[in-house]
Amino acid sequence: NPCFPRDVFSDLPKPVWEAVYHTTTNHLGLALLDVNYQMLPGYDIVIEVDTQVGLKKNTTASYAYSVTFVDYRIFALNGEIYLHINANTVIMTRLILKAKGFGDDDKMYDKFSAEDQAFKLNNLFGGDQLEVTLAHQFNTLWTDEGVHGKNFAIFSVPNATHPDNPAAIYAEIHITPHHQVQQIDPDRYQDIGLRGVFEKVFKKGTRKRRNLNIDAANRRSMITVGNVTKSDIAPLASFSTVDEHRFPGKSAPFKESAHGGSCCVSFSVDDINLGGTRNNHHESLLVGIAHTKITWKPWYIKSHIPQKE
Repeated sequence: NPCFPRDVFSDLPKPVWEAVYHTTTNHLGLALLDVNYQMLPGYDIVIEVDTQVGLKKNTTASYAYSVTFVDYRIFALNGEIYLHINANTVIMTRLILKAKGFGDDDKMYDKFSAEDQAFKLNNLFGGDQLEVTLAHQFNTLWTDEGVHGKNFAIFSVPNATHPDNPAAIYAEIHITPHHQVQQIDPDRYQDIGLRGVFEKVFKKGTRKRRNLNIDAANRRSMITVGNVTKSDIAPLASFSTVDEHRFPGKSAPFKESAHGGSCCVSFSVDDINLGGTRNNHHESLLVGIAHTKITWKPWYIKSHIPQKE
């Protein structure tokens, strides 16, 4: 996991070490579930995201073996499925999922085209009943953070005056110290060229030169609508967490750079008990996601926290 320092895994067996750090694979596992959240046989697959779209990370003397993508996230917006990935920048594309043998294959291509034609991704492992197609090459959501933007929460807001129209799609690009939201169009982009990419990733006055495959997506700057909405008022938490109870106030560790949180998937008592096959749960459950980096402090593991902390 590239989110952790190497010394965390330094004493692990070499095969594990190499699988974590010395790799260029960018695999994504997908599965369809039934009403009891069990995998449907044949509909669990592993795909490789980067190779077919020409974004596999360069492995040269300057760039060591490492993954291109981390932190895959899927959002359902306006009846469509979008894949959000961190690649130093935030990139997105639309997924088309279908069962094998269904749909119009004439519009799907087996090889990536610069003309933005939809194309299938190869199934590497797992079943053979689920097919994944990318609607287009990845588009990049640039922000004032440049290459440091990551883990944006993507959501939609219904059209107040025309409820039958598609809902507007927004990206929550900052939470602290200022809450910032930007309306986006994930399927449209403006080609800013390599010069435009360099202006965003290099400081002024530095040598602007590099040759990275990911820039094929970085130059596709996602269309944004209007200006960024900013507020000094932090958004209300959508659900309470153990962290908030144990570390109340602004010092709560998971409130630092709190990108990527989402809420909530509701599991009923019947859901948790797998449709009656288990009977050891008696209350419903809300499951949320927290994704953030925190600064480790020794008192995190103490059972009683001094008031001064």
